[in-house]
Amino acid sequence: MKKSVILLAILVVGCSSTPQGSREIEAVHDFVAAAQLEEVAEIRLWRQMSYTFLNVRFVTIPGRRGDYLVEFQRDCRALTSIEVMPDMVDVRQNRNVLHAKFDTIRGCKISRIFELTDAQSTELKVLGDAPGDEIYLPGKR
Repeated sequence: MKKSVILLAILVVGCSSTPQGSREIEAVHDFVAAAQLEEVAEIRLWRQMSYTFLNVRFVTIPGRRGDYLVEFQRDCRALTSIEVMPDMVDVRQNRNVLHAKFDTIRGCKISRIFELTDAQSTELKVLGDAPGDEIYLPGKR
């Protein structure tokens, strides 16, 4: 009886905590709402497409007119993968344009795209970082 009560307590505590990734995703959703970001249908790229990983649901992408926030329909774990798998092949209507609702990045379908100012882009990259959360990389200052 005592073991089952302890096990139940551990299970309740474990289920009630919000995973780190969910909090990061919710923080970006809150940022989009608070900043009233303008949704756009496409991004015109000015060089080879690259992205900055924010979390498994969001990346920022530099475009011809500044940075954009891209949201995926589902969590996209392939964004952090070094390996390229067959299901990561991208679907694009035009190699110089990314379209919401049609195109993919690393095999993950783009849901929405938002325009960002330089200040918003910088703020998103540090969103949720508490002092001391930074990762130390030797040689990086």
